[in-house]
Amino acid sequence: MPDSPHPRRWWILAAVLMGTLVGTFGSSMVNVALPAIMDAFSIEVNSAVWLLTVYVLCVAVLMPIFGRLGDMYGYKRIYVTGISLLSLSCLLAAVSRWFGLLIFARVLQGIGNATTLPSVMAIVTQVFPDRERGRALGFWAAMNGVAHGLGPVLGGNLTQYFGWPAVFVVLGGLGLVGTFAIWRMVPGDARHVAHRFDVVGAVTMALAALTLMLNLTRGVKLGWTSTLSLGLWIAFAGLLAAFLLAERRIEPPFVELGLFANRHYAAATGIISAQFFCLFGMQLLLPLFLVRVQGLGTGRAGLLIAPLAITAALVAPLAGRLSDALGCRQPCAFGMGLVALAGVGLTLWQATTPGWQVVATLILLGLGMGLTQSPVAAAVTFVVEKERLGVALGIFNMFRFISASLGSTVFGVVLQGAASVGSLAGYRLDFHLLIAVALLAVLLAVSLPGPVSKQVASFEIRDRDRLAR
Repeated sequence: MPDSPHPRRWWILAAVLMGTLVGTFGSSMVNVALPAIMDAFSIEVNSAVWLLTVYVLCVAVLMPIFGRLGDMYGYKRIYVTGISLLSLSCLLAAVSRWFGLLIFARVLQGIGNATTLPSVMAIVTQVFPDRERGRALGFWAAMNGVAHGLGPVLGGNLTQYFGWPAVFVVLGGLGLVGTFAIWRMVPGDARHVAHRFDVVGAVTMALAALTLMLNLTRGVKLGWTSTLSLGLWIAFAGLLAAFLLAERRIEPPFVELGLFANRHYAAATGIISAQFFCLFGMQLLLPLFLVRVQGLGTGRAGLLIAPLAITAALVAPLAGRLSDALGCRQPCAFGMGLVALAGVGLTLWQATTPGWQVVATLILLGLGMGLTQSPVAAAVTFVVEKERLGVALGIFNMFRFISASLGSTVFGVVLQGAASVGSLAGYRLDFHLLIAVALLAVLLAVSLPGPVSKQVASFEIRDRDRLAR
């Protein structure tokens, strides 16, 4: 962690955020190109959806591995390699004339993007002092929100006027610009950890996460008692057991199991998991409610939902500055408290609820989400020792993706259990679930660091001593 600010730290931040922009565009722009891709390759939706699924799966399960490799060989090196792969595989996708090759290109894109989140956060930790780190991560959260919001608009227009390959050409071009910016602007980081790489721990953890996410995304469609779903649960349990056994016996392990005993890290991971569980659950429910219950057109429904993402993106830099001044605890507790309060507002929605009330509730929800994301990410950088920061950030972000899949699955199952998708009963059950999960996150926030001070140093010393024992 830097003792003094890097003189070019804000330019460095701008460079590394190019990877965040391209990585998030990789899902938000491609989503709207799916119908055109289906027509071009004469495939059905159940095949086309794998273009989204394999990308998300690769990103989620490989982040801890690339985080660990960053710990060992330097975050800049891993990041430049990953963004280069992402860029070149986007260009490969653009020239694909066989659907299998397009799927392969998406796998490569997911592998490349898996380097982004742990590398960005670790580089921010290296070049920004403690008192500015929350603000820097606030801009990261804002960039992520902007990419989610602009992606469908850009992707839709590129597909309409130039065809679906244009989406990948633009992504590849942006990625190459980002690669050059990172290579030029980010200072070289020396090799941090000289230990050998624990292949067994890395592989068993990645495969366990992969089987869990596959089950969450496919089990709800195939049935939880189907042969495939039961087989995936058994495989997940076996892989998890193998991972825990390996990490107790291999030195040095891929993940120090003491990391999960760090209550500050566990609380931060729990909060980000709760936030994304709620956010992706709402992304499923809100369009369905407005279209099926209120009878709105999809265009008007999209306009009413847009303030959620816009508010979260605008608030994120402010939330980062608040965490610099007040610590991570208060913004996260207040933010998830607002999410719970917005959930109360959601329970009041009816088929006749006016648009202004819908927008007001979603602005409140976006405010809560925006106040939480960057402070909780900053908290991880304060409470984990530098030598293990990359893998800790990888696991932290992996849980974001797993919880996102879990949120959309659970909220969907609850809604499906109602009399019909047009019935208010299922939505209200889901809104109450959102309130409960958000309040749990408020309780977890108590364990986050307060103001950046000697308290943070005491956290690090205490956790290092625990690992040593």
